[in-house]
Amino acid sequence: MRYEEVYEYLIKEFPDFVIDEVSQGLPYCVAGDFAHYLLNAYKNNEIDTLISAGKFIENLYSYENDEIKNLATVGYLESIQNVWSHYIDPEDMVKYLGETSKKWWERLNRLWNGDATALSEEVHK
Repeated sequence: MRYEEVYEYLIKEFPDFVIDEVSQGLPYCVAGDFAHYLLNAYKNNEIDTLISAGKFIENLYSYENDEIKNLATVGYLESIQNVWSHYIDPEDMVKYLGETSKKWWERLNRLWNGDATALSEEVHK
């Protein structure tokens, strides 16, 4: 998959996800919109959506493209942590994440706690 195709993959997997007009063409803004979408799914107890989101994010790490992997971490995971933290405990999302996503989630937590090297160690290996 190419970096530019992540948007199409997202829409295919989540056809009811509506992207804000302002976010179109801006992958990190789309990731923020998606975090809000997942927050609403969580509040509405839409477990299947959360499970699918965890699989979607995990799958992004399977591509040999660092831009996609960075988008998975700094776009999707960090957006969930940031957006959710204003309303609920973002850690509630962890149970829906795959193994690699959980690793990067924890690295983001380390970054939030002041470890400036958390994301630079063996980036996405």
